[in-house]
Parts: sequence; structure tokens; C-alpha cells
Amino acid sequence: MELTIKGISHNGEGVARNAGKVVFIPFAIPGELVKAEIIEEKKKYSRGIIREIVKKSPHRVEPGCPYYYKCGGCSYQHISYDEQLVLKQKIVKETISRIGGIEAKILDTIGMQEPWDYRNKVVWHISNSQDGKRMGFYRYQSKKLIEIDNCPLLLPKVNKISFLIKEILPGIHLEEDSSIMIRQSNNSRETMIEFINCFAGREVVKRLFRKIDTIYEKKNGKIRLLAGQELIKEKAGKSLFLLGPDDFFQVNPEQSEFMINTVAEYLNLSGHNKVLDAYCGAGMFALNIADNVVSVVGIDSNVRAVKNAKKNATLNDIENCQFISGPCEVILSNLQNSFDRVIVNPPRTGVKPEVINAIVNISPEIIVYVSCNPATLARDLKQFVNNSYKVANIQPIDMFPQTSHIESIVLLQKMNYCSVPGNK
Repeated sequence: MELTIKGISHNGEGVARNAGKVVFIPFAIPGELVKAEIIEEKKKYSRGIIREIVKKSPHRVEPGCPYYYKCGGCSYQHISYDEQLVLKQKIVKETISRIGGIEAKILDTIGMQEPWDYRNKVVWHISNSQDGKRMGFYRYQSKKLIEIDNCPLLLPKVNKISFLIKEILPGIHLEEDSSIMIRQSNNSRETMIEFINCFAGREVVKRLFRKIDTIYEKKNGKIRLLAGQELIKEKAGKSLFLLGPDDFFQVNPEQSEFMINTVAEYLNLSGHNKVLDAYCGAGMFALNIADNVVSVVGIDSNVRAVKNAKKNATLNDIENCQFISGPCEVILSNLQNSFDRVIVNPPRTGVKPEVINAIVNISPEIIVYVSCNPATLARDLKQFVNNSYKVANIQPIDMFPQTSHIESIVLLQKMNYCSVPGNK
């Protein structure tokens, strides 16, 4: 059947309609006319594949990776980068309007000058096959492994270490759901690997340790250092950070700078502010604003992250940051502190309603919400708007070029707050 692609979904699939029913078609671009075959029928939608492109979009380009149409890691490589940024802005705008019922100012997406070779961390899946052990990524919407020799999104050194890992695969014992994490510091250039549900013998570790600074293994959630130093040093903004194998940290150092700067700009700090950093992680935002506030209280349910946030405060000689481990909804209900600024940086699931209620009760002048999921962002913004806050700006940032993922930074202001920093 011939279908006109009218839009794009949150995960990068083209969106068409057939007899009033939504049809999702991977690798299709808005504006294209395609001949498609329906391969999956659901009650509310269908899924198809392209058999022929009848009318091609002017934004269609040749993917930069030979594995693109098989690997499930990317979904935008067939689209010119300028258009990727436009589409991501549209997705944020449409999602905020459709789910949140909010017509907000959505700024142009901040992209990268060179949208390749940017990831400083990767997790490779490992499996056994008839031809031996294989390393790669999963196919789109499946657990079928695609063997990959080189990923153009990774930093060159991370790809080199990946080649090295591939050479020693025969000496690694695999269990169920085996994988290997590789991380490189953009600041110190130190490298780290973690064997997850797979195990390397002494000779393999010894060989790797000649070129890797830190080697860990993880089994049943327990982490053990095999060789090297415990932590590697990274820098984000003006602060240094010590990172372990399972610590969350942004994988795109260049775009992290834009994120930190935008958060600081939207907070509109005067030097007299008291800031709450909810879901603070290792303290990336807290430590970078510490020299321009009275105090920061960071909260995170990840005990390890809070432990490292405290180490990072000491590393940077910062004394006005307090970090507390525990669920935000529990900690906030017991805090007696007053805050006039709040940073919210939750996981993809968004902010729990009770956390939003607790923040609203604090009544800060400004809330800066950092989101990696437009759908949960829209849901949460609706609750803030219903409690006397207005959405002043939404700034999309492309942290993950060539993929469908999009980060958004939102400036929320109390209704009676006058200044509007960050307007462009």
C-alpha cells in the first residue's frame, strides 16, 4: 500500500495513517510517499516496513554506519543532521502540547558541530554462537545480537579498546545476559572496563591491564575491582568528578557543557540563593553552581552516587553542598530547609506526584527541570502548571545525535515571578 508519512514518533519511526489507523514505519521521513508492507497489526496501531520510496525526502542521506539498518542503536542516520534537530524540536513541542496541554516556547535544538565520535561510554552485549563468542548490539526491538566491529558514535579510543576486547573474547567465560562496559574519561583520558555477568582469567586481565587503567567485574549486582585504581577522574563544567563503573554520568562531554550552562542560566542565581538538587547523581549541577549560592542540598536514592557526590565536593574543595541518600519523596517530607531554586533531573520515568507536591509546597521562585523523556516531562509539567507555575522556556539539547533520544531543559517560574532569564 502507498502511505504518506505525516510525522515522526518519539522513537524515530515515520508515522502514517491507513483507514484512520496509525501506522509506524521505521526509516521513513515526514513528507515521503512510500510503498509499505504491514508486518504487525495491533488494536490501535499497525507497524510496517518500506518496500519502495515513491517520493523521497530532500533530507534523506546515506547512513554513516554499515550496520545502521540492522542495529537498534540509532534511528536517525538516514536523516540530515540539520533536519534531525528540527524533528527533535517538533517532537518536544507536540508532546508537551498533546500530553501536557501546554503551549510553550520551544527553542531551537542545540546540536553538535560534529555529530559523530562523541560517546565516551558503551556497553557491548556478548553471546555464544556456532562460530564462537560474538560482541555487538541488539537488533531493533529484539534480543538478536548483531556483531559490530566499529561504532561511529564512539570516541576513537573506545573503539580501539572494543577491538582489544574482541580479541580476548575466547578467554572470557559467559553467563546469561553477559556484557562488557567501556568508559573513557574525556578529561584525564583514563579508561575503565567492567565485565558484567562474564569473567576473565588472570592472564586475560593481565593482558588488558597493559592498556586499561581500571578493570572491574560485576556478578549478581556485586562489583569487584580486578586491577588498577578504584575511580577515574572526569571533568564537567568547572568541576572534577571521580567515577566508578556503575556511576551515571553524561556520555557526551561536549553537550554536557551546554547542559550545565543552560541550567545555571535558567536558575538566575544572585549569590544569595538556597538550591535543592533533586535526583542529584554524582553532583554535576550542584558542584558547578556552588560558588554562586549560599547552599545546595542534593538528594538521590542511589547510595553509591551520593557517596561519590560527597567525594567530588571534597575533591573540588566545596563546603556548601550537602548530599543525602534516599527517595526524594521521603527526604523532602522531612527536610526543614527553605529553597528559592530547585533543580529536578529525574530518570526516564519522571517525577513522582508526591515529589512534585513537596516541591510546590516549598514554593521556589524558579524550578529547572532536566528531562530525557518528553512524555513524562509533559505529564509532570502539567502538574506544576496546575499549581501556580508557568513554563517560560524549553531548551532541547541533542545529547545523542543520530538517535531518537532528546534532552530538554525547562525553565518553570512561580506565577508572581517577574524576571525571565534565558529568553532568546
